[in-house]
Amino acid sequence: MAQWQKEGWLHVGDERNPPPWGRIPKPEDIIGSVLLQDGQIQAKTYQAMPAYRLVTNKGLMQLSPALEQCLLDIAKQKLK
Repeated sequence: MAQWQKEGWLHVGDERNPPPWGRIPKPEDIIGSVLLQDGQIQAKTYQAMPAYRLVTNKGLMQLSPALEQCLLDIAKQKLK
């Protein structure tokens, strides 16, 4: 997604209520945002979305497979 968008803020949303391609998720479905420059995520630019909800009328939080794996890898590293 970052390589397609190239510049600006990329919203990281969960998968319980995905928007149509190219559209921004609803605020309660946006986990946070990161800044892109030249298609690359810029370090230390993550901003959490205050309106994000772990549970909505669409169900529980659902991460994409890639984001879930990233979270699991980091958690395993922290446990070592």
